[in-house]
Amino acid sequence: MADHALLSASAAHRWGNCPGSLAMEAGQENKSSGYADEGTAAHELAAWCLNARNLGVTSPHEFPHSEIKIGGDLLHPVDEDMCNFVQTYVDQINAAAEGGTLLVEQRVDYSNAIGVPGQFGTSDAIIVKGDTLEIRDLKYGMGNKVEAEDNEQMQLYALGALALIEMLDLADDIKQIRLGIHQPRLFAVSEWVITREQLEAFRVEYAEKARDAFNYYTAGRAEVQMMFAGGSNVLQPSEDACRWCKAKSFCPALRSFVLSTVSDDFVDVSQDIAPQLASAEERIANADNLHVSNCLKAVDLIESWCTAVRARAESELLKGHDVPGFKLVQGRKGSRSWLDEADAEKMLKSMRLKQDEMYSFKLISPTVAEKVLKETPKRWNKLQALITRSDGKPSVAPVSDKRDALVIEPVADAFTDISGEDLA
Repeated sequence: MADHALLSASAAHRWGNCPGSLAMEAGQENKSSGYADEGTAAHELAAWCLNARNLGVTSPHEFPHSEIKIGGDLLHPVDEDMCNFVQTYVDQINAAAEGGTLLVEQRVDYSNAIGVPGQFGTSDAIIVKGDTLEIRDLKYGMGNKVEAEDNEQMQLYALGALALIEMLDLADDIKQIRLGIHQPRLFAVSEWVITREQLEAFRVEYAEKARDAFNYYTAGRAEVQMMFAGGSNVLQPSEDACRWCKAKSFCPALRSFVLSTVSDDFVDVSQDIAPQLASAEERIANADNLHVSNCLKAVDLIESWCTAVRARAESELLKGHDVPGFKLVQGRKGSRSWLDEADAEKMLKSMRLKQDEMYSFKLISPTVAEKVLKETPKRWNKLQALITRSDGKPSVAPVSDKRDALVIEPVADAFTDISGEDLA
């Protein structure tokens, strides 16, 4: 049995909005990262704790090992910070599940819902309580805040969970579905409640999208590329859809989008691009703010594409493949460090250096102080009066961002008009 579904719920926003992406990604290597491994470890720790609650376990701190297995023989350390953040999530789930039925790391099959066989996912926590079905998801990263509202992944899990509890004769009383996304490292919980009728409307919409994505996948990458070249909208680049796409570095739609945005016109990608983009900087400098706004909307996606292209070139060169015009070179050396600090310390002492010459002493930061004093909150509360924190610097964000807009006083308005006053 496959470990991953083709139409995965976590990638639903991508294949639902860019139906040719599955075909483009086919055959590309799945690469993990330290962040992904850390997230997997946090999920495993949370699942262990929730599954052991009937045995009286209430805290991840009770996990009996210093490392946790996250796949095969791969181990990841379980540290104090991870236990604290997972504790927040575990407490929230236990509170939500009080008086109901809790299913942890439950496989849910949404194949029948979207009309494509073999499609499934794993829901972190499913709660059935009264007339409400709850789908809860732990996201351990510290990147963007993820909203539950209109979240495709969560709604696909809800469809699979409904199918599951129907087999358990628990679905008849369900009238509403509560979707919850927990991001303890961002101190955030996002919730969204929908009716079964709303979920059914989503199912109808995504069943059509799923069939399109599956059919294009079956047709293959070459066919999808030909369709795009012929004017089809089979590939639809966007910041969200392209963020984790494995075909980003060679997708013709994304390449065309980037080049057309930068150049203000479609360019001939078969020719040297640099001369065609030579006037781009001047155009931006002389553009009106509406034009700047239109370009700014594409900046993140363009930067993401550039990063993907660099990574692809490095990967090919590391494999020994030729990338015309480029080569691998030795990068800048890292910082110097002692081979063995104890040996270095012994030798420095033999040179009769003073302590202030041998050691650097620095007061601990407020963050470290909070950890040291966490068991004595009264002492920590006293110390907080001595802590300051600078305001964040102004940064550009889309109007959809939920933070309040800064009120900026134009420079000219900051000065008093004294042109009509007597200066004598």
